[in-house]
Amino acid sequence: MKALVVYESMFGNTRHIAEAIAEGLRESIPTDIAPARHPEAVELDDVELVVVGAPTHAWGLSRERTRDAAAQDCAKHPDHLLDTSPIGPGVREWLKEQHGRRACRAVAFDTRIDKPEILTGSAARSIQRRLRHAHFSTFASPHSFTVTATAGPLVAGEIERARQWGEAMGRSIAPRHSARPKPDRAAGR
Repeated sequence: MKALVVYESMFGNTRHIAEAIAEGLRESIPTDIAPARHPEAVELDDVELVVVGAPTHAWGLSRERTRDAAAQDCAKHPDHLLDTSPIGPGVREWLKEQHGRRACRAVAFDTRIDKPEILTGSAARSIQRRLRHAHFSTFASPHSFTVTATAGPLVAGEIERARQWGEAMGRSIAPRHSARPKPDRAAGR
């Protein structure tokens, strides 16, 4: 039994959150992490929990068009640095590929600008709906982590909050380590 964190990241913020969540999960359960753009690296055979995350683009989950716009924005702003080769398939495309495959428990997260959700939207809510549509059993409510601006950085404390969230999820699904041998009643006779 293990966990898997699948993510999409444009400026590195969502990747940092995914890494922190995976670190927290690893306290209780073996955990792999993989970018959604490399579906061949994502294997669900012995996965108990999938945590899926992406940045919020245009009030929801990114599309090819919004990923291209983010890359063009980077060309105009030298202080905006793209994450390592973020252009390509993302979480939206990865989730489409999951229909009919083995489904397990899952939960969604996103990164979004530090403003009320009504103003920013939420990729996590879209991911959660798509997880249910792909027959995953949703494990918890979607979670958002905030950035100060489009390209980041993350708001102070978000990495630690993500790690703690991962720890809490890991503790709730990890097998109970109370596997102490029960006293052999026959031996005491």
